[in-house]
Amino acid sequence: MKQTTLQRFLTSSQKKNDTTNLNVNKTSNSNTIVEEKKIDVQYIKPCTSITKEEVQAIKDKLIEKAQEKPHQFSRLKRNNFVDSDDEQQQKYEDQNQFKIDKFSFVCSQEKNKEKKSLAVFIKQDNTKNNTKSQNKQKKSEYDKQGKSLKQPTKQEEEEFDNSQENMQGNLDFKLPTDKINVYEEFDDVTPKWASIGSSRDKSGKLHGTQDADPTTLLIPQNEFNKLTKCMQQFWKYKSENFDKIIFFKLGKFYELFYEDAYIGNKYLDLNWMGRKMHTGFPEKAVHKYKALLLEYGYKVVIVDQTETPEQMNQRVAQNKKIGTGNTDKIVQRQISEILTKGTYLYEEGESQMNLDEKVLLVIRKKILSNTIEEYGIAIFERQTNTISLAFIENRDKNYESLKTLLLHMRPVETVIDQHNLPQIDPITKMISGSVIKSVISHLTASKDNWDEKKALFRLEQYYQNGFPTAIKFYQNNQVVLQALNGLFTYLNQILILDRVLGCAKFKLYDEEFSLQQCMILDSQAIYHLEILQTTTFVDKKDYSLFGVINKTVTPGGHRLLRRWVCAPLYQVDQIRERQTMVSDISQFRKERDLFRQSIKSFPDFERRCSRIYEYSIKTESKAVFYENLSEQRLKEFKNLTKALRLAQQEITLFGQYKINFRSEKLRKMMTFETDGGLLPNVQEQLDEFEQYIIWEKEKDKEVPKPVTGVLESYDQSVAEVELVQQKLYDYLQQIKRKLFKNNSNLQYVHTKFRYEIEIPDELVQKSKPEDFEFTSSRQGYKRYITQEIKDLVTELEQAEETKKQQLTAFGNFIFKHFQSNQYVWDSLIKILNELDALCSLSVFGDTSEGKMTMPKFTTEKIKLVIKEGKHPCLTNINFVSNSIDMGEKLCKFQLLTGPNMGGKSTTLRMVCVLAILAQLGCSVPCDEMELSPIDRIFTRIGAKDYLMEGKSTFYVELEETLIPLKYGTKNSLFITDELGRGTSTYDGVAIASAVMNYLIKTIQCRVLFATHFRILIEEAKLINEVTNVHMACYIQDGKVIFLYRLKEGACEASFGINVAKVVGIDNSIIKKAEEKANFFENKVQKNTEQTLQKFNQIINEYGII
Repeated sequence: MKQTTLQRFLTSSQKKNDTTNLNVNKTSNSNTIVEEKKIDVQYIKPCTSITKEEVQAIKDKLIEKAQEKPHQFSRLKRNNFVDSDDEQQQKYEDQNQFKIDKFSFVCSQEKNKEKKSLAVFIKQDNTKNNTKSQNKQKKSEYDKQGKSLKQPTKQEEEEFDNSQENMQGNLDFKLPTDKINVYEEFDDVTPKWASIGSSRDKSGKLHGTQDADPTTLLIPQNEFNKLTKCMQQFWKYKSENFDKIIFFKLGKFYELFYEDAYIGNKYLDLNWMGRKMHTGFPEKAVHKYKALLLEYGYKVVIVDQTETPEQMNQRVAQNKKIGTGNTDKIVQRQISEILTKGTYLYEEGESQMNLDEKVLLVIRKKILSNTIEEYGIAIFERQTNTISLAFIENRDKNYESLKTLLLHMRPVETVIDQHNLPQIDPITKMISGSVIKSVISHLTASKDNWDEKKALFRLEQYYQNGFPTAIKFYQNNQVVLQALNGLFTYLNQILILDRVLGCAKFKLYDEEFSLQQCMILDSQAIYHLEILQTTTFVDKKDYSLFGVINKTVTPGGHRLLRRWVCAPLYQVDQIRERQTMVSDISQFRKERDLFRQSIKSFPDFERRCSRIYEYSIKTESKAVFYENLSEQRLKEFKNLTKALRLAQQEITLFGQYKINFRSEKLRKMMTFETDGGLLPNVQEQLDEFEQYIIWEKEKDKEVPKPVTGVLESYDQSVAEVELVQQKLYDYLQQIKRKLFKNNSNLQYVHTKFRYEIEIPDELVQKSKPEDFEFTSSRQGYKRYITQEIKDLVTELEQAEETKKQQLTAFGNFIFKHFQSNQYVWDSLIKILNELDALCSLSVFGDTSEGKMTMPKFTTEKIKLVIKEGKHPCLTNINFVSNSIDMGEKLCKFQLLTGPNMGGKSTTLRMVCVLAILAQLGCSVPCDEMELSPIDRIFTRIGAKDYLMEGKSTFYVELEETLIPLKYGTKNSLFITDELGRGTSTYDGVAIASAVMNYLIKTIQCRVLFATHFRILIEEAKLINEVTNVHMACYIQDGKVIFLYRLKEGACEASFGINVAKVVGIDNSIIKKAEEKANFFENKVQKNTEQTLQKFNQIINEYGII
């Protein structure tokens, strides 16, 4: 259907020494919309006229200057403003050539920083230019990605004026200093009442001040009345979504205006359109561009047209006739989508973090007393429409349970009430800090937004036969239900609540990370041990624990293994079961590798199914699209069902060897439910869908159609389309017979319009009737259209629209039927994901360098024994293996000493990481390993501070030490490195000694306690429950040689001065330091008894033990 939008200009550089031309010819159309004319981009206005010679002289001078610079310059090229109709292929042959009336320096931006833009000189001339080759060069096109074929270049440097404060929510609009200043160079810029530093929210508060609402904008009524109808529409939606980027639909293009356009130019490389703050792109590129902006942390609002120009004209004519209703001659629009980073349903490949969950977190705080706070949390995973609920009672200042949840889930977006959790709150700082880096979204403090009763009321609409288990569990928990209703309110504001609740899955967060089922890895352990990510990447490889063991080939397997790593098993029977499954798979390596290769090409089943479930839910959107969404969705459904068939086939093919498996669970995963297994037979359900849909080839593509008789209304719409097509065919035959003696060279073509009659030139001169309207031509032929054809095409388009609507209804029926079998698909996908994760553990064990051993577990005695173990993330380097005995022959508490840089911290981390691998159920890089299950791993490693939270390095050190003292049990493992170093020597030793004694006598867990305190070593020799161990080394020619081997006994010195030598500190300083070190060592040795007496006195004063 023909549609018109903004007409676009293009300036293209001519060959060297040619005069720059500008095509300003505008192709008009009878359906041109009024508002599109009003906002048409005004190009550079003419200025004082000068001669061609003067122009050429200035141009030569500028080019000469440019050549003196070391950078390559290029001419600025801009977008061409074309008709919105993609079928519009021709321009008028006569072109106006431009002389130069005004010089305008226009800079542009581009990611290619090696080039700079050159001034463009333009002048208008009324003389004619009949050169068709130049006419063709003016043609504007977009490439398949929606990007202009001719792009401007950026300047090399990108420095921004940091004095421009960000006053508009998450909008990042800062005026550049060395690039084009849009406020000086452009004719139409952001109105003052919407600009940074002047804009206010609906209540009149200046943006950026306390309690100001960043989502709304106050527009003075007198200023609003001055705007065109189209821009009134734009500012209406912008004023309600001031913190978001507006994609405003005009015909087949989405347009961005003002600050939104600046961000589009900066981050999306969209060209400026003439002299206005205005950019745009075609409809087909919307998925690409919105995904990019979301990755940058912006929010996007899609404003679509809800009627075509023809429908607008019909509405206006009808309402004028009856004297009521809307008679504005402007296409009606409405918001069809509001997209945020945590709620967008990413397509595969759109997101840089595509394989991981995109989690939205809603948190609500309730203060019970000065020391007790309750937190209700709702966690939403958009890709699978899973909602997890959590409740945390916090009694300490370090919020350890909440930190652990945040590191497990890593939300990309967090919704809070700024009155409940203000910006200065530690939780808000933690969420938006450097580790989590979550986008903060605000939900107002209105009672309806956080009303716990309203949450239950909303759920009753969807669960009339009883709430899900997770809802029942928290049915009487006020703060959790408040967070849940906050989530519902937010999803309702962004227009997806109905789609989500229609297919949502509820679960308890504690089920996945409970102490009874899993080893607990708190936030400190995940960070210190580099479980999920490292602080640096080497050769672009991820050397975190997850990065090393992750050999999964499917997105679902990737996510499942990540959850396993965050929550290793704790129950011995479950660990042994998984060990058996991994060992069984490793027996058939060839078959395993073939299975992995086959499933590698599968789509992300969880996300694809989630999309199909949503398609089954009818929406109220009236947006006009030029792509057939129903066909696209049915093709997506076809690809999904095909992949599900293949998934079942691959599992059953791999299951041919199940008779050799020792694991009963693994055998059941590959056995059909009808035979007592866990694998559903999806073939039967999928065969049923084939009875409803047939696929026919049309113009080199497959088109879905309901089987005749399935949907009577669709069959009727098809008959109507065929009837009109027959009328068009009959009309052509009539023309041939009456006017052209049945000449076979007459035919229909579809170029500028549908059903143009193409006639040879020799026949045109003889027989063409006067009522034939010329449309276009090609060599030897001319094309015409008649009023009868126009009427029939209109009738055909109405019939095709009805057919498309019926196909949409049919699709909803298919998708609803697919959702009704959700349990079947979910069961198959769950088995596939688990097999992929198990294969990953198997491949890791089989392909790692060195010897790999399956650990042994015991419950008779608390111990951890490793022989010749290696850190799994460091096996590719010349890593020295080490053995450790905690609880077998040596004590569970071991005091570790050794030289600086001798490998103490690496050994501490190695022990913990090997324990995690063991309880994951996979092989471990060592000769032997035996342990009793570890319920929690506590870590205190390194030195850091949190300046934003007002915490010093020593404060953080003690804060990390507090956690094992509060939550540790005899089954825990605690590693600590140099506790007490952040304060004075005696204070540090006293605290370290007190902690050591408390761990030995009260908690009695496995501990590796690294220290440099000599006094602590001497005290440990008097305690039977402590074993002194050290990292071995020796001195040769005055240099310390590290052996990196863990041995029994204490180290004689820390050799800190050796590190000073390695770093390169001046020899005179090092010599003086050696003299003082020898003096202190001799003094301490002579006064050991006196020192210990003073030491014990300090301990008693602290009263810690």
